[in-house]
Amino acid sequence: MINLLDLLVHPERFFSRLEGKEPDLKIPAAIALAGAVVAAVAGYAQSSLFSEMLSGMGGGAGVGAFMGIMAAVGAFFGFLVIWWLVMAGIFHVISMIFKGSGTFSRTLANTGYGLLPTLIGSVITTLILFTYLPRITVPVVRNLQDASAIQKAMQELMLDPAMKEFTQVSMAISILFLVWSANIWIFGVRQARGLALKQACITVIVPVTIFILYMVYVTFSGFSMLGGA
Repeated sequence: MINLLDLLVHPERFFSRLEGKEPDLKIPAAIALAGAVVAAVAGYAQSSLFSEMLSGMGGGAGVGAFMGIMAAVGAFFGFLVIWWLVMAGIFHVISMIFKGSGTFSRTLANTGYGLLPTLIGSVITTLILFTYLPRITVPVVRNLQDASAIQKAMQELMLDPAMKEFTQVSMAISILFLVWSANIWIFGVRQARGLALKQACITVIVPVTIFILYMVYVTFSGFSMLGGA
């Protein structure tokens, strides 16, 4: 029987119990799919800001609805592909440097298990998003062909105090829970690929650190480029 509490707080013990068993993707897939659904909900909710931005135009509601659907679909598949498939692929490839053994399906399964904290963090940030949405002041664009007006509206939206605060809060929460996931991935990759603990740490920590630094850079450089502090 799978003990998810063990996975969260005792990942080494959790994965040691999977030794010798065939990899089962059902629970990892369920975790990844749940994360994708939460991402889709958040994407659709955030798109409401852009729907409101286009509300001053004829047909703006239709464009906004289309954007919402596209945002939800993109977030859903983005989570599945980037956080599960690509991340597992990165771990698998890096572990080849250390001559790791073990099938990709096991790496994929253990990477999926490690997404549980990321899923929890996504739920928290999505709930927080709904508390911030009513506080965000959205500028209205009345002419979709006016590029300067659109650029100005986007700048005002991203520098809105509530929007800026939410971006920073959600980033901090995302990083915290990603670090938790990374801790689980270390033991998951170690078990899946037969690595030493040090090798598993390098395999996981390097790509996760690069991603965190990129996320921080994009967030704060974006504010700087828009004229924010």
